[in-house]
Amino acid sequence: MKISIIRNRRGAVLIIFAILLIVLIGFVALAVDVGRWYNVRSELSKAVDAAAIAGAKNISNPHLGTDGHLRLAEEIGYQNFSSGYLMTTGTPTFTATALSDHRIQVTGSVNSPGNLASLFGVDLIPTGALGIARKNEVEIMLVLDRSGSMGSPSSKIADLKTAARSFVSYFEDTQDTDKMGLISFATTARVDVNLGNNYVTTMNNLINAMSANGATNAEDALIRSIGTGGFTDQTGVPGDRRVQQFAIFFSDGMPTALRDQFKYNNADYDGVVYGSGSSGRANCRTTDYPYMSVSTGLQRPNSNTTGDFFPGVNPDTTGDGKGTSTTNCRQCTRRDWLGRCIAWAGYLNTKWYLFESSLGAVPGYTAEACSIPESALVPYFCSAARQLALNNAETLKSRFIKIYVIGLGTNQDIDQAYLRSLSSGDSYTYIAPDSGELKAIFNAIAKDIKLRLVQ
Repeated sequence: MKISIIRNRRGAVLIIFAILLIVLIGFVALAVDVGRWYNVRSELSKAVDAAAIAGAKNISNPHLGTDGHLRLAEEIGYQNFSSGYLMTTGTPTFTATALSDHRIQVTGSVNSPGNLASLFGVDLIPTGALGIARKNEVEIMLVLDRSGSMGSPSSKIADLKTAARSFVSYFEDTQDTDKMGLISFATTARVDVNLGNNYVTTMNNLINAMSANGATNAEDALIRSIGTGGFTDQTGVPGDRRVQQFAIFFSDGMPTALRDQFKYNNADYDGVVYGSGSSGRANCRTTDYPYMSVSTGLQRPNSNTTGDFFPGVNPDTTGDGKGTSTTNCRQCTRRDWLGRCIAWAGYLNTKWYLFESSLGAVPGYTAEACSIPESALVPYFCSAARQLALNNAETLKSRFIKIYVIGLGTNQDIDQAYLRSLSSGDSYTYIAPDSGELKAIFNAIAKDIKLRLVQ
């Protein structure tokens, strides 16, 4: 009796083992099927994503013709997932479709052989993937330094022109949709080309005509990029609908000029005041202060000619800006035999409204102090020029504008840390010790912007 039970148990074990073996083989087959399916789906997803991005990048490419960007997208899909890849069967299918808002949709499908599925009469497992990419609209403002230091040596301005033209031409195939403008600055800043389309020829001609002369008015150049002819206001636009905006700011020096409101002889003026000094001594470094003076004339802010002053207005002589009969700034016209003043007369002077701004007055003096000495005025002026440029850069950033900064020179010429503070971060800051490196830097930024336009 016991022998019979043992034999029966042996038979049961064999049956259970056979059943478990079949289940185990099934799980292995299922694991192979599922693993292959996940792998195929992953690679197919990468292929349709790459195809959609390629199509979106070329939405406005005039060389591809009508719907050429869609055919290009499909070709990219086939190149990334060819027939037989990962043991798939047949030829994969890729279809590109244009959607609204500059979007491209690419669908891909392919069949995978089944292992476990074939036991149930399913020899092929269909796999599909969907990729969507959009080419964002873009606005770019080139803000270029054409101050006098760019002319020494002359290769600096020449190399800048070559680099800037190369940058502009990089967007030639999309200039009907991408917008670009040009601001150049020296003592004064000017919008040479309003932000708009079809700009390549005009901008390259004006870049080529730039000459180096004057001081460095960085603060006015930056703020003009959001004024007339500059960036559109995106502050009220949802993030996913916002035009991408980039300012490309280039300089080879430190701020040495600023624009402000001034009062002279009871009349208000909008003018530019700038630092001047002996050759190589007007870069607003602390060691330059003894050699610098504040300009003895108030430059017209929209003038293209250095030295185009408002007649008689002297920002170097500070005061309350009133006329001679009402000013609190007086000078002695007659003295007695002991040298004491016995006759006074008012003199014309200039009131800086900047002294009443958030920057405050010159340390140790009131906002309407008469004839502040240059030993106190020069450090204030240099600090104000820097701070106003920084404030204006922050204004741009608060409006979602990304700022690339390119500095040319060593720390003897530029303040690298200060330039970084103007930019949108370290990845947006480039320092070129030599002007021969400018073309490669401008091209690298152009490529970076193109990559950022597709998502």
